[in-house]
Amino acid sequence: MVKFIHCSDLLLDEPFELKSNLPEHIMQDVYRATFESFKNLVDDAIEMKVDFILISGNLYSSKNRNIRADKFIEQQFERLNKAHIFVYYIAGTEDSLSQKTYTKYPNNVVIFSEDVQSYELITHNGQRVFIHGFSYKEQTTYENKLDSYPVNEVDQSIHIGMLHGIHHKIKGFNATEFRIEDLNEKLYHYWALGHLPYKKRLNDLPEIHYPGKMQGTHFSDTGRKGYLFVEGDHTTLDVKFIPTEHIRFERVTLTLNEIGKHAIYQDITDFKNSIRSSGKSMYQLKLVNPFETLIDSHLIQSILKQVQMYESNESQFVWIDDIELEQTFEVHTLASEFNTEHLENEMLFNQARVPIQRSSVERYADDISFDVHQMLLNHGESRLKLMMRDES
Repeated sequence: MVKFIHCSDLLLDEPFELKSNLPEHIMQDVYRATFESFKNLVDDAIEMKVDFILISGNLYSSKNRNIRADKFIEQQFERLNKAHIFVYYIAGTEDSLSQKTYTKYPNNVVIFSEDVQSYELITHNGQRVFIHGFSYKEQTTYENKLDSYPVNEVDQSIHIGMLHGIHHKIKGFNATEFRIEDLNEKLYHYWALGHLPYKKRLNDLPEIHYPGKMQGTHFSDTGRKGYLFVEGDHTTLDVKFIPTEHIRFERVTLTLNEIGKHAIYQDITDFKNSIRSSGKSMYQLKLVNPFETLIDSHLIQSILKQVQMYESNESQFVWIDDIELEQTFEVHTLASEFNTEHLENEMLFNQARVPIQRSSVERYADDISFDVHQMLLNHGESRLKLMMRDES
């Protein structure tokens, strides 16, 4: 029997990417978010008395590698050391071996070298476990070293492969590419993958998993973030996702019930109250206006400021970072009333200038050229709207 935790891509102290300015108390939560997420994992590991922890790369962020992060990890690893929990750690693209570190790792931490290495562990109840893997020496070391992983001889022991890489069918990421067939050839019981920011199960026999990031830092990192808890023996391994994020990132679409300022504000407030108990969160909202009467984008920005101001006093905050407005009915402009070919016809433009040239206004007007025809159209639309507003 074996119990272990598989995590990756903590990216400790990675900066958040947001559009809005945050109140001070929310900034403090942001500042410690990645730290709190990993501390939650360590708390769980000690409470559950796991045999070991696997970290499949990107423990640190190359965007903000610092002494604070190093010292924090040193303290957390020491907590695990006192609890007799081993840590097996492969460096990835963000925390390659070539990066300078100030961490003094305790004796329970095993850091894999740039060459494929294998370590044997005997759990508290006598289960033999072999762990295989390698670290990135440089950030762009994408060399495929799977041929160097030993093949399992198939006995009562458990074999685990650690790999910071990307499945060849997943696009948009730079890391060592692999195929599931390459992993299956090793006859391992579990593959602990890293590099993908979201959790993904690639295979169930053997179990091949990405745990995803442990804490989101932007709105591409939506949903729950955490680690995988694995328990079982050489015949069956049960894998369970455990969330640990300190702040959750989400996107949501709301259809408005009314279009008045107060009604829109109330719709957003009702939504926030409905999910506030789920924990600290950051949201991007899309508001859908189903009515023919259009909503001014300036009104939405005004409401956004009011909504954000309310969260300044909330410890369990639901921060709305940005609002996108979707109008169901088409926005009519002056330009849409004309044929596009006519608008781009310079001869027609010059003909339209003739009455001005022949009037007494000509001497007070600057020379009007075709280059500014779009600007003139926009200016005319603004003047018409202003006149209509005055009449109403």
